Amino acid sequence: MNRYKVGLAQIHSLLGNVEDNLNKHLEYIDKAKAHEVDVLAFPELSLTGYLLRDLAYEVSDKCLEALDEVKKASKGICVIVGLVEETRLGIYRNSLAIVQNGALKGFIPKVYLPNYGLFEESRYFTRGYARDLKLFNHKGLKFSAVICEDAWHPEPIEFLSRIGADLVFICSSSPLRGLYGKGDTFVEKLWESMNITRAVENTVFIAYVNRVGVEDEEYFWGGSMVISPTGEILVRAKKMEENLLIAEIDLHTLRRARRFSSFKDHAIDLHRYLSELP
Repeated sequence: MNRYKVGLAQIHSLLGNVEDNLNKHLEYIDKAKAHEVDVLAFPELSLTGYLLRDLAYEVSDKCLEALDEVKKASKGICVIVGLVEETRLGIYRNSLAIVQNGALKGFIPKVYLPNYGLFEESRYFTRGYARDLKLFNHKGLKFSAVICEDAWHPEPIEFLSRIGADLVFICSSSPLRGLYGKGDTFVEKLWESMNITRAVENTVFIAYVNRVGVEDEEYFWGGSMVISPTGEILVRAKKMEENLLIAEIDLHTLRRARRFSSFKDHAIDLHRYLSELP
């Protein structure tokens, strides 16, 4: 196969209400299957809501129970779900679960935990590591995912591209920040620019899914999008509205982009020297 349908579930998650959030996940999975979507991605912490704080310690068991229902619903499709993962007793991670055709294929944890402004994730979660970033295969499509803040650092997506990813999902819970003119906000422009940059510099498709809704007076804006490896915005969701966004990606586009990409010329030794800096 060279053509695949990618689905982005731009939803509003209710804080701490895993049961209602699960029902919405099952609804969107059914919609995606009706549209013959191959891989469907939900936003960061989609089963739980984002601003969990101490609730993070209470929802992990419910997330596992919900995951069983997602597995049952995932026949014929691959689904990426945001949740709280308890890796061992009392240790929690902000993670994505990859569920494919009725089976749990693995977890991808967040590597960079923001701890500034309204963000205080490092108080409640344990970070992931490079060894936790994995590649998955669905019907021949090689893909992976990162979580929100991880996309603000070049290494995770570069690493995934290096190990063979054709498509990288960015699962996000990004609130509005700063006016930019013409009704846009500063954070929207930053995300658009960064998504295009990550796609072009690594010659991969980027599928960015962000949540919507209000949580503790924070507004989450949506704006989910799919970017080609040449930097073209293939589809974009409306702001502030729930939406199932679907894009068809063609791997021939990827082949053409890689013929003229500078990615293969990256000086890997620079990373070694960077790691040695104080």
